Amino acid sequence: MYALDGDRFSFVNAKFAAVLGYTREEILALDSVTEIIVDEQREFVREMIRRRDAGDDSDVRYATHVRCKDGSIVEAEIHGSAMYADGRRIIIGAAVDVTGQATASRRVKEGKEYFRALTENVSDVIAILDPEGRVTYISPSAERVLRYSAEELTGSSHFGLVHPDDRDRVVASFDRLVAAGPNPVSCEPYRLRRKDGAWRLLESVGVNLLHHPQVHGLVVSTRDVTERKALEQELEQLHRVTSLGRLAAQVAHEFNNVLMGIQPVVEVIRRYGANNPQLLRFSDLVAASISRGKRITTDILRFGRPAQLTLQPVKVGDLIRQVSEEIHPMLPDRIALRVDTGEVSKDVTVSADRAQLSQVLINLALNARDAMHASGGTLTLGLSPGQPLELQQRFIHFTVSDTGEGIASENLPHIFEPLFSTKKIGTGLGLSVVFQIVAAHGGHISVESEPGMGSTFHLFIPSAVESGSREEPEVSSDEREPTKAQLETLRVLLVEDDEAVACGLQWLLEADGVDVHIVGKGADVLPAMFKLRPDVIVLDLNLPDEDGGKVYERIAAQSRVPVIFSSGHAFEREIRELLNNPRVAFLMKPYSAEELLRTIHQVLHPKESV
Repeated sequence: MYALDGDRFSFVNAKFAAVLGYTREEILALDSVTEIIVDEQREFVREMIRRRDAGDDSDVRYATHVRCKDGSIVEAEIHGSAMYADGRRIIIGAAVDVTGQATASRRVKEGKEYFRALTENVSDVIAILDPEGRVTYISPSAERVLRYSAEELTGSSHFGLVHPDDRDRVVASFDRLVAAGPNPVSCEPYRLRRKDGAWRLLESVGVNLLHHPQVHGLVVSTRDVTERKALEQELEQLHRVTSLGRLAAQVAHEFNNVLMGIQPVVEVIRRYGANNPQLLRFSDLVAASISRGKRITTDILRFGRPAQLTLQPVKVGDLIRQVSEEIHPMLPDRIALRVDTGEVSKDVTVSADRAQLSQVLINLALNARDAMHASGGTLTLGLSPGQPLELQQRFIHFTVSDTGEGIASENLPHIFEPLFSTKKIGTGLGLSVVFQIVAAHGGHISVESEPGMGSTFHLFIPSAVESGSREEPEVSSDEREPTKAQLETLRVLLVEDDEAVACGLQWLLEADGVDVHIVGKGADVLPAMFKLRPDVIVLDLNLPDEDGGKVYERIAAQSRVPVIFSSGHAFEREIRELLNNPRVAFLMKPYSAEELLRTIHQVLHPKESV
C-alpha cells in the first residue's frame, strides 16, 4: 500500500518497501515517485499525477515497470483512488507485483506466436481432423501445396480430394489412426487432387489426440513427395540399368570374340571360293550375320559401358540442323519433318558431347518414325524457351514429337527400362542407352504420350557456362589403302590367344604378302619383339595371363613401335589417353582384314600434327 501527496510518497507499508529492496524511510525521502519508475514510462506516470493534480478523482488502473534498489525490474499493476482526509486531498493506492503472471502471459503469447509462425511457414501441411475425417484446422501451407486456402478446406472431408483408386487405402489408414490411440500411424504415398486439377503424390503421418483437452482431434502432417518419388524412380532406374549393363557388357564381349573367330574364316572362304557363286552367296549371308551381330553387340556395349563424355559448348541451332539433315533421308515420303526452334537463339549453347547427343536425338527421331510407319504423320524436332521451375535458366529444352500411335499408359513407366520394347523387332536397349547418355550429361528425360495422340520426348541438357568456347573441328582419319610393295615388306606381331582369330588373320595377311608372327601371352611379347623387330604390333587387350595395357607399358618403355589395340569391348577407358598418340589405334572386334590393313597404314603413316 502507498499514499501520495502530490508526486511524493507520504506513506508506504513495509511490504511495499520490502518488494523494492528499500527501507520505508528511503522511499519517503525520494523527491518524486518517478525516481523508481523505468525511464521509458516516467512521462506516462507524470501525466497520471498531473491529471490528479488537475482534479481528476476517477479510479485508475494501469501497469508499469518499477526499478528496485538493486537495479532489477518489477512489473507492477497500480490501483489508485483519490480521497480527502482532514481537508487534504491524497491519493491512496496499491501496487501488485505481477512479474510472474506477466512473464507467464508473455510466454503463452510467445508460444502462440511461435506455433503460428511454424504452421504458417512449414513446408508440410498440418491438419486436425475430427473422427469422421472432416478438417477442423489446417495450416496456411495448404495453399502452397494444394492451392486451396485454409478457409476453403476447413469443414470439408479430407477424403473428398483423394484419388478414387487410393481412397480405400487412405480410409483404412485413417481408421487405424482412430483406433491407435497416441501411437503415430503413417500412410503410404497417395494421390490427391490439387485445386488446379493436378494430381500430387502425398505422404502423411498422423497422431490420435482426440482425448487431448486442447486438441480434441487427429493431427495429421502431410508432405508433397511428388518430385522426390520421381527422382527416386529415376535413380532406381539408373541403378538397374548400370547393373544389367555390366552383365550385358561381359556377354557382348564374349560374343564379339566368337564373331571375330568367324570373321577371318569367312574371308578365307571368299578367297578360296572366288569361282563358286553358291559358296560366295553363303559366305555373304554369314558376313551379313556377323555385321548384324556386331551392331547388336555395339548397342549392348554402349548400354553397358557408355563411352566417356567429351563435354564442349555445342550450338543448339547447328546441332538441330545437323540432326535434321541426317534424319531426312531416313524418312519415307508420308512422314514430314518439321523443325521448330521457337524463340531460342541459334547461338545458345549446351555443354555436351556432340556425337552422343546427336545420336540421342537421332535414336528418338527413328523411334518416332517407326511409330508413324503405318499411317504417316509429322516428326517435329523442337527447342523450347520454357523451363520447369526447378530447372529455370540452367537447361536447354529439346523435344522430339510425333503424331503416331502413342504409348499405352501401362507401358509409360517402363519405356526406359533395359530389354523392354513394344516393337516386334528390337533389342529393347535403345531408350535405355538414351536414358544413360542424358543422365551422364547431368540432364533429364521424360515422355508425354496418349494412345492415338502421338508422343513427345522432353530432354533437358545443361547450358554451357562458357558460350564463347569453340567446338573442336572434326578430323577424318586417313583411310588410304597400303600398296602391295608396302605390304610385302611389312612385319606384324599379332598378340592374340584365340586360335581361330589368330590363324584366320595370319592366313589373310600372309596372302597379301605380310610377314605375320603370333604369340598368345603377354609374357612372350617382349622376347618376340626383340627377335622379330616388327613394324607394328596388334595387341589384344584381354590376354589370359595379364592385361594388354600393362603389356603396352613394357613395349613403350623399350620401343616406339606402333601398337593397334583390339578388344571385344567397346571403346576401352583404360587406353583413352594412349589414343592421343597418332601411332596408337584401337579396333573393336569383329573387324575385317581390310580394316586391319587400313589401321596399320594409319599408324605407320600418321598425319602431321597441326
